[in-house]
Amino acid sequence: MAKTSKAGGGEVPIVNPQLIDGAKDFVLRSKPVRRVPCRVCGVHGATERSDRLCWICQHLKISAWRDSGAQESASE
Repeated sequence: MAKTSKAGGGEVPIVNPQLIDGAKDFVLRSKPVRRVPCRVCGVHGATERSDRLCWICQHLKISAWRDSGAQESASE
């Protein structure tokens, strides 16, 4: 439902409904994801969003961060 304002006695849409429909189409349109080789293992399937890491190397990185944090707290 578009918001309206009562300017000059009649209701006028604040945002043009065609503009809203165009924005919805743009957001909901599926965008192709560019795949690149993983910078660690070289497998083709990493994305720019994932720091050029495939899902396996990304999970290993997170696991290593978790393990290093546990070791730091244990040594204190």
